[in-house]
Amino acid sequence: MAKIYLDAGHGGKDGGAGSGKRKEKDDVLKMTLAVGKRLTERGVSVKYARTDDTEKKLNDRTAESNAWGAQYYLSIHRNSASPDATGNEIWVKSDATEKTVEKAAKILRAACEADGLRNRGVKKGAPSYTDFAVNKYTKCASGLLELGFITSTKDNTAWDRSFDKTADAIAKSLCEIVGVPWNKERRKGDVNGDGKVTTADARLALRAATALEKLTAEAEEAADMNNDGKVTTSDAREILREATKLDS
Repeated sequence: MAKIYLDAGHGGKDGGAGSGKRKEKDDVLKMTLAVGKRLTERGVSVKYARTDDTEKKLNDRTAESNAWGAQYYLSIHRNSASPDATGNEIWVKSDATEKTVEKAAKILRAACEADGLRNRGVKKGAPSYTDFAVNKYTKCASGLLELGFITSTKDNTAWDRSFDKTADAIAKSLCEIVGVPWNKERRKGDVNGDGKVTTADARLALRAATALEKLTAEAEEAADMNNDGKVTTSDAREILREATKLDS
């Protein structure tokens, strides 16, 4: 099974960059979880550096990825500079191979096409020292993705407007990197994308129907059993019938 390690930058006391009430650690965690959800729906095994607002040392993140045997390590961040600075960029190790650079470029192109921001390119090393730790100490190919400038009104607007589209684009590029098909045909009722219809799918559909869960477009289509363009409690009941083979 393909393995991708997703690292939401910062966390806990380390808020990263900020602009007003907006904090980098919060934005990147939301994006990381959204990307991971799309990957797991396509059968990719995902491990997260963090799934909530907790602090985690950089060497613990890379050590965990290495021990797990990840095929790709993506660290997601937001940039910070003067208000007129704009665009996306991705950083790789200073002595990164051509293949690693190509993988990083694929992710960056996908993000830029999704949010419409300037492509600032694949960059090697780090701004003021040799390498970012997440690139230096990972055994697999890796990239540190800077998704727009949190100090830019334009970039924050693009982030909010294109959030789902950007998450789709990043996840799709990662699938391509590890050789997993993106357009995997999903049977009706298989809301979580694990290849079968279970009571867990019925619960997900019910949560979506009651606005407790937001599904991706693919998951929503699978949950919409009667094809009326929305997910309702009736769909959840139908999935439950399918999962438990009930006649009524």
